Amino acid sequence: MEVAVRSQLVHIGHFNRNVAEAFEIVCEDEYGYRWTLNRFATIEKWEADRKLSQIQAHLNKGGALNLLDHWSTTEPRYGSEAYCSMNDC
Repeated sequence: MEVAVRSQLVHIGHFNRNVAEAFEIVCEDEYGYRWTLNRFATIEKWEADRKLSQIQAHLNKGGALNLLDHWSTTEPRYGSEAYCSMNDC
């Protein structure tokens, strides 16, 4: 299982006139299935990096990710086995 910080552009402010880069934590399994960490998104890269470090430390100590309680599924990696199981490849 790989865990990383992912960024995307989001609209913020009144009438969605402003755009900012938002960061979230994403994990991916060997088949390309992906999950995002629930209730975590920030426009501060250092916050995302800190959260990623905490998760990596947990995994390095033999911990596991509770994908049922703390993560939501998201789109699979393009071209992966997971992607092809959902689309015609």
